[in-house]
Amino acid sequence: MNRFTPVCAALLGALLSATALAAPVRFTDYATFYRSLGGSLFPGPGTALAKPCTESPRHCVWVTSMRQAVRRFDQPLWTTPGDLEMTPPPGVPDVAFDGEALVVGTQRWPLRDAVNLAPPPWQGNAPVDPENLAEITLWHRGTSMCLDIRHVSSGYGDRYTTVVLLHEKRLYVLPPLFGTCAAIRSAPHAGFRYPSNSYLGVWQENQPEGLQVDYLTSDGDTRIERYRLYFPEQGNPFVFEVVRE
Repeated sequence: MNRFTPVCAALLGALLSATALAAPVRFTDYATFYRSLGGSLFPGPGTALAKPCTESPRHCVWVTSMRQAVRRFDQPLWTTPGDLEMTPPPGVPDVAFDGEALVVGTQRWPLRDAVNLAPPPWQGNAPVDPENLAEITLWHRGTSMCLDIRHVSSGYGDRYTTVVLLHEKRLYVLPPLFGTCAAIRSAPHAGFRYPSNSYLGVWQENQPEGLQVDYLTSDGDTRIERYRLYFPEQGNPFVFEVVRE
């Protein structure tokens, strides 16, 4: 006799569904993982900044318009990448980063005055040489701006991004380990949430087993969420499975 009743079938289906839900979710991109959590402060794609440089003496700046460059260095000869126009594209803010400050229009926000939310040893607000930067991507929403600043690097340098956020007329520097503007999420009362990441265990030197992702509020102290990311491929932290605590 077939004793596999409809009740048994329902129970088995529920068990299989629960097992599927309990299985870890695999990602190959941090921005996709962060956005999957919901509430992104900067949805949509970012805008790549260009790096025009004067010829002699040489000065470089990262901008959304040539106008931002000539405001700084009144030089007749420039090396201009791509088709950089005098004004930014429609809908894109007039922004510059010269290594010392974020400039929006004509207002300057010095890096040295930023609220640094990064843990040691990244708690300096020292200026950087624009020529030591590989790329900068801008996100914006209303009056809030964010820069993903990637340095020219080798080895493990691709794991670190300088994230500079202008929010509610204050400039912040966020933790760099697997950092990105895509990770910043909205919070009540015009605040924001951001991840502060740390490695989990080690297989051997410089090969962690995973990443602990603690989402903090903009006060830098209050933890509201924690996720554990595990690296199934030894030595590759860009493929990971997620477990929420």
